[in-house]
Amino acid sequence: MFRLLPGVSTIGGGPDADLRLEGLHDRHGEVRRDTEDEYVYVHLDPDGTTTVDGAPVDVKPLHTGDRLQLGDWRMSFTREEFADHGRPYGGREGGAGSDQRPQQAPRSRGTSPGGGSDRHGNDPGEYF
Repeated sequence: MFRLLPGVSTIGGGPDADLRLEGLHDRHGEVRRDTEDEYVYVHLDPDGTTTVDGAPVDVKPLHTGDRLQLGDWRMSFTREEFADHGRPYGGREGGAGSDQRPQQAPRSRGTSPGGGSDRHGNDPGEYF
């Protein structure tokens, strides 16, 4: 299990990667925590591919249950339910209580180094 870092977590085969996976490009990709408290996978390796739930991606917001394949490595994204915007398995769409809560505003494209806990001091617990 790998706990994502606040801000940006790099993934690759290089010695400076936060999550080091043998056989990947030195900087295969990264996961960024954006301004809307979402985790976004960004593909960086021009020669490799990454898929999420079987579909090739370059940039993809991650939600609990997403399955990533980076080269020969497979992993899944997990986030504690309270941190997944109160909606299990999907965050912004669907899940328990989705009919009782207003839909969140569309995502913006910007990212910023966030991190840490929520306003109550709870650790959001985001993992691969």
